[in-house]
Amino acid sequence: MLPTGRRAALLLPLAGTARAAEGRILRPAPEARPRGPAGAAGALIWAHPHYIEGPPPGLPPFAARLAAYDLWRLDRIGNRDPLEDGATALAEGSARLRAEGYRRIVVIGESRGAFIALMALAVPRLADAMLLLAPAAHGMNPARRPEALAAFRAALDAMAPDALRRGALALFRGDLYDPDPDTRAATFREAMREHGAEALLIDRPPVPTGHGAARDPEFDARFGPALAAFLDDQPSP
Repeated sequence: MLPTGRRAALLLPLAGTARAAEGRILRPAPEARPRGPAGAAGALIWAHPHYIEGPPPGLPPFAARLAAYDLWRLDRIGNRDPLEDGATALAEGSARLRAEGYRRIVVIGESRGAFIALMALAVPRLADAMLLLAPAAHGMNPARRPEALAAFRAALDAMAPDALRRGALALFRGDLYDPDPDTRAATFREAMREHGAEALLIDRPPVPTGHGAARDPEFDARFGPALAAFLDDQPSP
């Protein structure tokens, strides 16, 4: 466990009073008992998808394979969360966890949370590994597809040279939020190659399908072991 004072510091809303009012908070997951930097393999930061009501969504089932990590949630309380502010909060949270002594930082983001994580790559040493699950932040309107694709490219173009060592992207068939999966896959591969980061791409497998496919037990059955090994910097099973 982290000392009480340090845990309290990380529980505070991030990035100043304006964002504090909007409720971006990095905190231990309610279901987790943090072991602290000395007892955990690292810190796993979860950036959840957009939601309408109830508590922020939890991690997809496959992430249970990373149980050796302390789980921290970047909760966005309320849904008016500018991407830039979320990315700033994520970067600040990662830096604070590194300062606490966590030797490894892993980030998993889904949908809007994945787009926030993508934009945070502009910050050096953001994470050791990152998984982007069906990044989305521009809705399903076909008229916004050029904007969505341009924002995806811009985020990767702005990536800091040492933002991370390993990056994974999962795209799914039937994802109505994806403006151009072929181009996004190619853009991701190129960005990882240019920055010398090891890349893992799950590119529209036959099943599961749809924007929320990462939450399907079939996704864990098919890809969970390889994803966990990749994020934990271990040889693939």
